[in-house]
Amino acid sequence: MKKIFILLTLSLVFFGSSQAQQKSTNSSFAEFDQYLSKEVAEGRLIGVHGMVYQDGKVVYDQFYGLRDKEAAAAMQGDELFFIQSMTKPIVSVALMTLYDQGKFQLDEPISKYLPEFAAMQVVNDPTIGSSSGTHAAPSPMTIRQVLSHTSGMSHGIAPIAFDKELWNGIILNGKLKTLEQRTSALAKMPLAFDPGRKWNYSFSPDVVGRLVEVLSGKTLDVYLQEHIFTPLEMNNSGYNLDEAQQKRIQTVYAFAADSTLKRTMMGQPTATGNTLFAGVNALFTSTADYLRFGEMLLNQGSWKGKQILKPETVALMTQDHSQGVERLDGKDTFERLGNGIVTDELKTLNLEPGHGFGLGFAVVQDPKSAQREPLSKGEYFWSGANSTHFFVNPKKKLVAVFMTQVGSVGTPNPYGFYFGNEMRRTIYQGLN
Repeated sequence: MKKIFILLTLSLVFFGSSQAQQKSTNSSFAEFDQYLSKEVAEGRLIGVHGMVYQDGKVVYDQFYGLRDKEAAAAMQGDELFFIQSMTKPIVSVALMTLYDQGKFQLDEPISKYLPEFAAMQVVNDPTIGSSSGTHAAPSPMTIRQVLSHTSGMSHGIAPIAFDKELWNGIILNGKLKTLEQRTSALAKMPLAFDPGRKWNYSFSPDVVGRLVEVLSGKTLDVYLQEHIFTPLEMNNSGYNLDEAQQKRIQTVYAFAADSTLKRTMMGQPTATGNTLFAGVNALFTSTADYLRFGEMLLNQGSWKGKQILKPETVALMTQDHSQGVERLDGKDTFERLGNGIVTDELKTLNLEPGHGFGLGFAVVQDPKSAQREPLSKGEYFWSGANSTHFFVNPKKKLVAVFMTQVGSVGTPNPYGFYFGNEMRRTIYQGLN
């Protein structure tokens, strides 16, 4: 937040195309609209698209800025975005469609279906890494745990020794070309914590995706297409895009040392020829497509008469499944990284106070202890490392999606949680 006003003096030359093309605006969302346009005008975003759905209809749909600053290409409202961790809720829903089919039970060990995860080891001290030694996991990882980030796995992005080992062994391993190969490699590495001991943001959605493949007999990309994207008419979603779709991808930017946004050469996603259909981060989608996904969840698993999930399964997914594990409260020392995620005293990625975690989503439990008073208990949400955000508020019958492309993994993003905070604040201000 302290860098926000540094940007006020930036030139607006590149944002001459930042006037929104009118699509749909409800006066209740004037504050949200002003927020989006201001972020572009003041240089914190290059281009942005926001959509809100409430009471059965789209009530806000606006976009500002540029799809590609260097090409002076204006936003058209049909951009595609590399959504990073907003892949995770979609893959979690895919697995739960198989739960509805009776293919598994939540408290079964994942080794029943992925035997390579039997007899896991756990590092004695994740801050030191494997050199601290290991011990046998006292219990097997369950499907419920991999869906709720309580399995003991880690994500490779925390600033500790073990996560560096994990990042080098998984992300930087150029030999892993499929999800099966990646999860096999994960099974060979120790866990960061005993299963069920601590909430820790992790690679577990890759295991979720691999379970989809084993239980369905189809690769994850095919299963998503058949059971989520096609019935929800998410026609611009997938791991690989056709030539016309590739031209609509918004460029990924990152903050430079002088707090200006620069095209990030390392962060542009590959949109064709992908064979590793990851559960953690690899999907492309559009704002409208992701809104349909949120509509389905809000409507208890149904969209235009198509039942993707049973109502009771949506209710199950949006309950807190992280009770009884080590979490933070408002008195603990932590630093916010994003909406729902904080760095704790161990420098591991913990759950933000006032929140729980369901089967694929963070769930607001206590807005007061979360220091987010406008939120409602029961709201569920997630975000992505390119500064994308979405949330569903069942009480207000509302879904909101915020799409842009500003990287925050390996880049100095001073607005890691600011964008999502302001999105929700301005939307709720209009509603209230």
